[in-house]
Amino acid sequence: MMKLCIHRGTHQIGGMSTEIATAKARILIDMGSELSLDAHFQDHPLSIPGITDDKEHWDAVLLTHYHGDHMGQILRIRPEIPLYAGALAQDIMKLSAKHHHQDALYARITAMRTFASGKPLPISDMKVIPFSIDHSAVDSYFFLICAEGKRLLYTGDFRLHGIRHKGMKKLLKRIGHVDILVTEGTTLSRSSGPALTEWDLQKQLKQYLAQYKYVFVLCSTTNLDRIFAFAKAVPSGKYCLCDAYQKILVKAVSDHWCLTGSSPVSDFYHMPKMSVYGKNILSQFKEQGGLFFVRGTDYFKNIIQQVDKSQSLMIYSMWDGYRTKAGSSIPDFLALTGHWERLHTSGHATPEAIQTLIQAVTPDIVIPMHTDAPEQIQSLCGKAKVLLPEDNEILLL
Repeated sequence: MMKLCIHRGTHQIGGMSTEIATAKARILIDMGSELSLDAHFQDHPLSIPGITDDKEHWDAVLLTHYHGDHMGQILRIRPEIPLYAGALAQDIMKLSAKHHHQDALYARITAMRTFASGKPLPISDMKVIPFSIDHSAVDSYFFLICAEGKRLLYTGDFRLHGIRHKGMKKLLKRIGHVDILVTEGTTLSRSSGPALTEWDLQKQLKQYLAQYKYVFVLCSTTNLDRIFAFAKAVPSGKYCLCDAYQKILVKAVSDHWCLTGSSPVSDFYHMPKMSVYGKNILSQFKEQGGLFFVRGTDYFKNIIQQVDKSQSLMIYSMWDGYRTKAGSSIPDFLALTGHWERLHTSGHATPEAIQTLIQAVTPDIVIPMHTDAPEQIQSLCGKAKVLLPEDNEILLL
């Protein structure tokens, strides 16, 4: 039998860590930090026998992607345990650790092993096949785990409305029937309905760029699909500005995809025309206008205050919970311009997308994770059996 234990994430969004084991193999998927809107929240360190101490044997730890709620506690993993990630995810994590002067984290990431989409990764009597998927992290993966005569699909975070949405439909057909589906359910507790695509956002941004001389964008530095889509919306004759770190991340993604040859996805990641902001460019930006990727710091606040407020628009392109939480500084930052608009779409699957996934892979058993409302998945599962475990509960499948 296959053993599954979600060490954390059965009733919360983030902080993910899931164990899958057979008689001979034992792997952990993700080792994430918890998420909270409370400014005083203290992340609880994961303590997993054999992972964070030397009491038991583990074969490997696999990361679905580079978001902190999936990899934020990897320094707790014993260094002798092999740690795997996608090659681009590794590059992005290294660049982030270097930028933030996290030397120990940089060393751990550098020592990682990498896997490739569609290429089986044998681990004793277990075969793990990573599949590149659509999510707001550009290098994210499903894991199809074949062991003990069963096929288990572990989704990590995914969506069906991003840049790779067409490829996702083909992938689900390629995977076919699985015995067990372990799926994220981030949006199960949120209002459902059609999700905007990155193309929808890009189209709206083009209208804003025609309406306003200066458009500032506040979004996550590592939401790189968003960065590429917005940067490519800037018309000729206008500036697209960012800081040096943002451009380094964009170039890393572009360089990675250029090695894959031409395809609808790789063509999207051709390097956009972006300039790194400096004092020498401010006068030209004031004259010509354009798009500027910013973060909510005093450095960017001072820049924004130097242009005409009446001709400025701030785009807020992040989850709205960050803006509305108690004590948030974001509302004051958004008020720096004469007007602001929210232009965003989720990096997570809608309930309708989760149902599409279930219908495509026809699982016998569905297990939700990465959700604060696991019971809400019942209505999406048809005849499939739904299991709702607690954290650290062992399931024999």
